[in-house]
Amino acid sequence: MNTKHVFIVRHGESVANATGIRQGPETPLTERGESQAALIGTRLRDHQIERIVASPYARAHKTARIISEKLGMTINDVSPLFKERTNPSIMRGKRDNDPEIERVWEEIATNYGVPGWRHSDEENFEDLLERAKKALSFLETLPEERILVTSHGLFMKAILAHVLLGDHLNGRIFWDQFIPIKNVENTGILHLEYTDNYHGTCKYWKLHSWNDRAHLE
Repeated sequence: MNTKHVFIVRHGESVANATGIRQGPETPLTERGESQAALIGTRLRDHQIERIVASPYARAHKTARIISEKLGMTINDVSPLFKERTNPSIMRGKRDNDPEIERVWEEIATNYGVPGWRHSDEENFEDLLERAKKALSFLETLPEERILVTSHGLFMKAILAHVLLGDHLNGRIFWDQFIPIKNVENTGILHLEYTDNYHGTCKYWKLHSWNDRAHLE
């Protein structure tokens, strides 16, 4: 029986986080976000990290680069599997309290449990769940036992939901039970453990901790 530990870290504070204006993959870290990344990098020095995987989005990639410098490592993989959920492009450049954005979210909320439904050009629930499954499968194939991933808050919720509920998860449950839970904070850690031969019968993921932010306190 082999086990591995995966530490999925949300990126540091981004300009979009600080301003409340929705931006795309290119939005950078703020100075505060860079400081947060340095703090988590220092904390991870005693975690024996063997491999670093980064989302390609600028805020997550920069977070991984700062961490890698603290650890004396390089980024091993840049994978779109760990990017943030793609929202409708109509939201780009608008604030969350914009009436048009509120209308779009209301429509999405109403229909999120409808299989295959989507508002426009966003990732729907099925897309998100399939990517979460592929992301975990990718991690399972890596030979290292202690892996760091930089990713994004909503996608981390999708991974958490799948690990906890498996085939019982659906769009309505995800929207009603996981979207509202407290967000993982910038550079908060989701710690998962994977066993490839659990009790000799199956592979198994389990949750160690959610939103570990001790380095920020």
